[in-house]
Amino acid sequence: MKKVGIPICFFFLIQVTSCDQRSEPFKAATYYSYLVSPVSTDPDMQSTIPHSAFVDTRTSLQGKLFVFLGGTSTSPQNYSLINKTATQLGYHVINLSYPNTIDGQICKDRADPKCYANYHEEVIFGGAQSDLVDVNPTNSITNRILKLLLRLHKVNGNNGWNQFYDGSELLYSKFVLAGHSQGGGHAAYMAQKFAVDRVVLFSSPNDYSEVARQPATWCRSMFATSSERFFGLTHKRDEVSSISKQYAVWKDINMLKVTDTVSADGSNYSRSSALVTNFNPNSNAKAPVLHNMTTLDNSLPSGNDLAHLKEVWAYMMGNSAR
Repeated sequence: MKKVGIPICFFFLIQVTSCDQRSEPFKAATYYSYLVSPVSTDPDMQSTIPHSAFVDTRTSLQGKLFVFLGGTSTSPQNYSLINKTATQLGYHVINLSYPNTIDGQICKDRADPKCYANYHEEVIFGGAQSDLVDVNPTNSITNRILKLLLRLHKVNGNNGWNQFYDGSELLYSKFVLAGHSQGGGHAAYMAQKFAVDRVVLFSSPNDYSEVARQPATWCRSMFATSSERFFGLTHKRDEVSSISKQYAVWKDINMLKVTDTVSADGSNYSRSSALVTNFNPNSNAKAPVLHNMTTLDNSLPSGNDLAHLKEVWAYMMGNSAR
């Protein structure tokens, strides 16, 4: 099968229905886009929503994996622009389909100080950690990442997906963990457990206890990833987590380099880690529009505001041009 144009590959169930070019060496640099059914990576996976994966071999590849985790009840395909931005910067990109229908915000009204941590533990690693979710190790975030990388390498051994794992171990030092809302909470929690290259948080983490009137206790724990590698963007008028509560969480994570958040809407954000926008979403945005506006496709601003926001994303992801 010859390569024509831009390969867009669809892997459903166990078979590759398009663009399986394992027998042909790739001679020309190009852009690769994959939709991968979780079941094709492991028949015991419990999901029909496909993962997305991207790599552009025309760029100067960084040898790093950008892992994006979406918000509650979203799918990877809801975040196409953030995926595109990361791919253009030379990242291998995966936008993971994972068990995200249960919102951890249930923990905000519970007295158990470990509620948020147990919730993250079960979704990320699997096992009976939390009474809010039911995620076994097979369907956990970490196993889904590994099985997806294995599948991508099997389908296309020339794309370099195997540089991000060693046997059954993920090589977290090459990971840029990113996420929106619930997904950002999982990304930050993973960065507490593992030393990663960078953490990029959108409207998250939202782990604030209304009972204790402070961020979740895990936010004050020792992090394997240094605080200088954390970057966050939230909306000034966020409906899900107020700017004061988001600020408190970021402060406990120790990601603030200044005494307050810095506006991302001007030109003076490039030395800051904790950014806030006040742009307005587009007219077709769906609720919660401001919480979603930092990265979800259907809520993004338009025109010059969107162009500026993409520059902010690139800065947060580690664009060396700024």
